[in-house]
This record gives sequence, structure tokens and C-alpha cells, in this order.
Amino acid sequence: MARTVNYENRAAKIKEQIDELVTELTSKKPQRPSKKNKMKLIDIDFEGVDLVTLMQVQARISRIILEKSK
Repeated sequence: MARTVNYENRAAKIKEQIDELVTELTSKKPQRPSKKNKMKLIDIDFEGVDLVTLMQVQARISRIILEKSK
């Protein structure tokens, strides 16, 4: 049997993790994520994610980079 992947669930999980990261980075006293929850963007497979979600991820990362560069 072929294995199916629910890309909507994967995209939602990625979005949730990025939201947590953004919240953590923008808080005054950021807490370190535990090692099991730590994820590198390089390890995420964005191939099956829809265009709108990818654009939202790009916008969030751009905002973080802009804030860090000030």
C-alpha cells in the first residue's frame, strides 16, 4: 500500500512551531526550547506546503530578520 501524507496537518504543525519560535524570540525573556522540540528550518520539507503557507513563513522570517538587524 502507498503511504499517504496529510500535508495540511504537516503545514499546520510547521506553522505552530514557527509561531512558538516567533513568540519566544520576541518575548523579553525568551526561554530556551527543549532539545526534543528544537528544529532547524533546513530539516523541514516545504515541498508539499501550499503557496499561502510558504508566503506566511517567509513573511514571519523576514520580520524576525528585520527586527534582529535593527
